[in-house]
Amino acid sequence: MTTAGPLIDLYGCGWTTVSLGADEMASIQARMAASHPGRPIIASCQRLEAFGDTACDCPAPGKWAGVAALERIAQVAAGLHSAVLGEEQIMGQVRAGFADASPAVRRLADVAIAAARELRRATPFESHAGHLLDRGLRLAGLPAAGTLLVLGTGAMGRLVAARGLELGFDRVLIAGRQRPADDEEQAWEFVPLAGIAQLSSVTVIAGCLGSGAGELAPGDLPTATLALDLGTPRNFAVGERILTMADLLREEHSRAHSMHRRAELQAKLSQIVARHLERANESGASLVGSLRLEVERVRQRELGRMQRLHPELPPQLLETLTRSLVDQIFHRPSARLRQRGDAEFGRDVVALFAED
Repeated sequence: MTTAGPLIDLYGCGWTTVSLGADEMASIQARMAASHPGRPIIASCQRLEAFGDTACDCPAPGKWAGVAALERIAQVAAGLHSAVLGEEQIMGQVRAGFADASPAVRRLADVAIAAARELRRATPFESHAGHLLDRGLRLAGLPAAGTLLVLGTGAMGRLVAARGLELGFDRVLIAGRQRPADDEEQAWEFVPLAGIAQLSSVTVIAGCLGSGAGELAPGDLPTATLALDLGTPRNFAVGERILTMADLLREEHSRAHSMHRRAELQAKLSQIVARHLERANESGASLVGSLRLEVERVRQRELGRMQRLHPELPPQLLETLTRSLVDQIFHRPSARLRQRGDAEFGRDVVALFAED
C-alpha cells in the first residue's frame, strides 16, 4: 500500500510480522534497522513500522505519507489493526516507540496518540486479547471443555488463562518460568514451564510466550487436541492441529460485519485526527489557539464536576457530549476570529474566557 501527496512531513514504512518464524522475524528486524537508523519504530506481535520526517526507498510493503502516516499511527494506537479490535496494550507500545523520536516527529505522534485516546474514550470496546481463545475454539470447532494449558505468564498469557476460566474449561494451567504476581488470586494452576512435557494430554495449548522464548518442538509439549499459537515469533513448530494468529486474522477479515465496523471506526478516527492536527497547528500564541486553550480548560473543569455529580453516566458519554457541544459552539466564532484578523479584538475575546 502506497500513499502520496503529504500535507505534513511524516513518512511511514511497515512490515507485517504476525506468526512469522524466528529467522524470518530476525531478517525483517535487520532490514528495518539498516534502512531506518535512528527512526522511531512501532514493534508489536503483528507489525514493525518505522516513521520519520523524510521518505525512504526501503522495500517495505506498507508505505504511508503525510496525513495518511499520521492516521496510521492513530489507527494502530487505537487498536483498529489489532487481531482483537481495540486492544489496550498496543497504546503503550506506540508511545514507547516514539519516546526518543525527534521533536518534530514526536509532536506529530502526540497528535495521533491524542486522537486515538479520544476515540477509545468514546468507543466501548468489549473484547481483550483473551478473547483470541474464543476465536480459536470457534475456528477449530471445539467446545470450552477439558484442560487448557497456557504457556506464558505475561499480560497475554494471564488474559487467555482468565478467559479460559470464564468460558468454563474444567481445568486451566498456566506455565512459566516464574509464578504470576496475582497467582494466588486466580483459580488457575501454575506449573513450571520446564516440566510441561511431562504433563498428561490436554485439550488446548495456547502459546503466549515472549519473543525470546524460541520455538517449541512437538517433543517439548504434551499431546493436545488443539495448539493455538498466539506468539510472534511463533511458539510452536508448524504442524497439524495448530492455529496461528495469522489464521485468526484471516478469519476476522472474512467477516463482513467485523470489517465494516473497523472501517467505520477508521473514518471516525480520521475526523478526530484532522481536528487534533488543526489544533496543534494553531500555536498557543495565536488568538484562536489561545481561545481554544481557555475554552478547553473550562470544559475539562466542568467535565470533572459532571462526572462527580453523575457517576451513573459512562465517562465516555460525558466526554463525547461535552466535546461535541463545545466544538459546535466554538466553530463559527473561531472561523470569524481568523477572518477578522484584529489582534486587539481577539485578545479581548480570549480574556473573556480566562480565569481571574
